[in-house]
Amino acid sequence: MITIKPRFQFDCDVLITGGGPGGSALAYHLARKGHKVIVAEAEQFPRDKVCGDGVSPIAISELHAMGITGTEKFRQTNEIKKVGLFIQNDKVIIDLSKPEHLLFHAHIIPRIELDHWIYEAAKNAGAQYFEKCRVTDYVVTDQGVNVSLTQEKRNFQIKTKVIVGADGSSSTIGRKMRGTKPGEEFQLLGLRAYYENVHGPTDRVDIYFSGESFPGIYWLFPKGPDGANIGMAMVSATIPQNTRHISKMLTEHIGNNADIKERIGPGKISGKIAGWPLVFYNSESRITANRVLLVGDAAGLINPLSGDGIQYALLSARWASETLDAAITRNDFSEARLNTYREKVDQELGFDFALSNMLVQFSRNKTLTPVWMSILRIMIARSKDDPAYADTIAGIFEGTYPSHQALNLPFILKTLLQGGKEMAVAPLSELWNNPAGFARSKSELSDTVMQFLKNIKNDPKDQARWLLNVTRSGISVAGHILGSLGR
Repeated sequence: MITIKPRFQFDCDVLITGGGPGGSALAYHLARKGHKVIVAEAEQFPRDKVCGDGVSPIAISELHAMGITGTEKFRQTNEIKKVGLFIQNDKVIIDLSKPEHLLFHAHIIPRIELDHWIYEAAKNAGAQYFEKCRVTDYVVTDQGVNVSLTQEKRNFQIKTKVIVGADGSSSTIGRKMRGTKPGEEFQLLGLRAYYENVHGPTDRVDIYFSGESFPGIYWLFPKGPDGANIGMAMVSATIPQNTRHISKMLTEHIGNNADIKERIGPGKISGKIAGWPLVFYNSESRITANRVLLVGDAAGLINPLSGDGIQYALLSARWASETLDAAITRNDFSEARLNTYREKVDQELGFDFALSNMLVQFSRNKTLTPVWMSILRIMIARSKDDPAYADTIAGIFEGTYPSHQALNLPFILKTLLQGGKEMAVAPLSELWNNPAGFARSKSELSDTVMQFLKNIKNDPKDQARWLLNVTRSGISVAGHILGSLGR
C-alpha cells in the first residue's frame, strides 16, 4: 500500500520575533544556509534599545564572523583596554589582557548602531523583515505554527515550520510557551543615561560598587570621543525590599560619588534616564518546545553579575541556527530534536550561570551586604599587587572569562591570604592609630550578625525562601563541579 503524505504550504521556514542582536544574528545564520526566514520587528530600523552598550571580546568574535568588524564604523567605536574598579575610599585600574584566541578587546557600541549593523547583515544574507510588526499569538499544530501578527493596524497570519522568540526579557513567545511569568528573584532592573562632554580616557570602563545598590553595580562606559553611557543594574527583589526609587539612586550616585564626578568633569546629561527590566537565567525554565525555541534575553541568557546579554544573544543565535538547520533538513521540529540547542546552552553556559546565580541569590539578603563589601575590598586590594589575579577579575567583568574562572585554587588561596592579611594587619594598625574606628568596625560586624538573626525571627518565610533559593543554586553549582571532575 502506498502512503501519500500531504504537502503543506509555508510562508517561511522560520519566523523570528524580534530583530535585536539575537534575532537578527539567527536570521543571518539561517539565511546564509539557504533557509527562508522572516523577522517580525516591533519598531523600524535604525532604532535604539536601552542597554549598557558594552560588547565583549567573545561577542565581537561573533560579529567578526559576520563581516561586521571590517567596517570603518566599527573601527571608530571605543576599544576598551582598561577596567577601573571603585569602592568607597579605594580603587584599582587594571590593564586588560587579550587571550590569543580572541581578535579584539571589548568595544562600546550604542545599540542604535550595533542592532542596525546586524540587521543589515541579515538582510544582505537574504532574511526578510516585517518592521513595525508584532506577533500577537501563535498556535502550534502537528503541521506547523500558525502565527497571528499586526502591522500598522493590519492583522494577518503566517504559517511557519518553527517560531523563535527573540523578543526580549518580556517575551510574548516565552510567556505563552512556559505559561508563567519569570520569578522576581530572577529579575534585574537597569537604568542608562547618556552624557556628553565627559572627561577621562576613552579606552577605560569604570565599575562602581556601593552598599546601597548591592547586589548591583554602577558603570561608566566611554562612548565616542567625549560621551559616556552611565548607568546601573541591580537585583529587583532584595530581602528586605529596597524601597528607594532606582532612578533616584542613580542620580544620587552620580552627584555624590567623587570618582565618577571627576570622570564626568563638565559633562552634562543628554536626553532622559531610561530603564528596562532584565530576566536572568533560570536552569529550570524551558527554552524549547515543539516547534518553539527561545534565544538571547527571551531565554534568560543574561549574566546576573554583569547584566551582559549581547554576548549570549549572539552565541545562542549561532547555536540555535545549528539546531534549526538540522531540524529543517530532517523535517523534525519536535521538542526532542530542538532540545539539542538546550543541551548546547547548558554545556557552554550552565556552570557559569549557575555560579553567577548562586552569588546573586546569596547577596539578595541585604543584611549581609557589609560582608560582601568587605570581600570586594579584599579583591580590589589584591588586584593592586597581583597582575594575574587582577586579570581574572577584569576579564570576568569584560566577558573574556567565565565567572567560574574565579573558582580555581590559586585564585581562591590568594583571596583568602589577602583576607587574612587585611584582618590581621589592618585592624592592628587601626587599633594603634584610631582606637575609636577600630571599635566601631567591630561593632558593625556584631550589628550585622544580630540583624541577620533578628530578620530570621521577624520574617521567617522570606528568609526561608531566600535560603531555599541559595541552597538550590548551590546544589546546581556543586553538580557542575562534580560533572567537570568526572570528565
